[in-house]
Amino acid sequence: MRPLAVVAPLAMLALASCSTQNPEADLVSSWEVTFEHETGIRGVSPELVVIDGVTTLIVTSLDRDKYWTSDDGVVFEKTSVQMPPGADYTVIEQPDGSWRLYFADFVGNFETAPPSPDDLKAVFSTTTTDFESFTPAVETGVGQQAPGRAWGVPDTVTAPDGTVHMYWVDEVEGERWEVIRLASSQDGSSFVVADDPVIFGGYVDPFVLRAREGDWLMLLSTTPHPSELPQKLHLASSPDGIVWEVDPEPLFEDEQWNYLDPSAIPNGDSWLIVASRVELNEAQNPEGAEIVVGTLTPRD
Repeated sequence: MRPLAVVAPLAMLALASCSTQNPEADLVSSWEVTFEHETGIRGVSPELVVIDGVTTLIVTSLDRDKYWTSDDGVVFEKTSVQMPPGADYTVIEQPDGSWRLYFADFVGNFETAPPSPDDLKAVFSTTTTDFESFTPAVETGVGQQAPGRAWGVPDTVTAPDGTVHMYWVDEVEGERWEVIRLASSQDGSSFVVADDPVIFGGYVDPFVLRAREGDWLMLLSTTPHPSELPQKLHLASSPDGIVWEVDPEPLFEDEQWNYLDPSAIPNGDSWLIVASRVELNEAQNPEGAEIVVGTLTPRD
């Protein structure tokens, strides 16, 4: 979704002559997804994760309730957890059993005036053992280089070799549409940003579904630019988390709704998947989004 959905929607992207494209892959023929349940939760950028054995949903929302838990993956109950201020939360479990939380926020001092949608943003991280107390937030080295609203929505994942990869949405000169950038870290705290994007062509909202040796799979959505609606869900694959192929055939689309911000956790032989859904004509209004739950199943 838009990087900081608590502020304002995306601005129109400046057009260039063409966009770089990733090699294509046939992935959709091996997967199917259905969305069966409305949660009643308003928000975007849902992070679905199992924390201490509990199915947990963390959302970006103007509401104070951002941390939800579920016994069945269908009905979610709000909790008393107070998330650190920010947006687009993503979580990884560290080797010592603690959790590292990443989120996007504005950079600067806003004591006298609130930030504007075009103020620079960065990704911060904090750690916790219980989601009740958090260490002071620190910058990760991933930040916005120039003003623009098409930035953020980080996703983090631990690679098979222990390296932490972070993917996020950005705009770069010479590209017509949004791109997905990559940064890597050996300690999960300080990241080195790769020079070039890894996914091109207006794909947004990256979520790594799996990261196995030689076998990575990513969920994506498509740009909220009005000419490209509705937003659809797609799949991409990679042998190493760096070089990606994208299936141009949508994994899921609905002519009446925009689907974005996918996240999923294993559920037996399938996956429990969540996404934000907003009406077709409300793509630029993330405050109207709701979280829906479904099933992602491999075709055998």
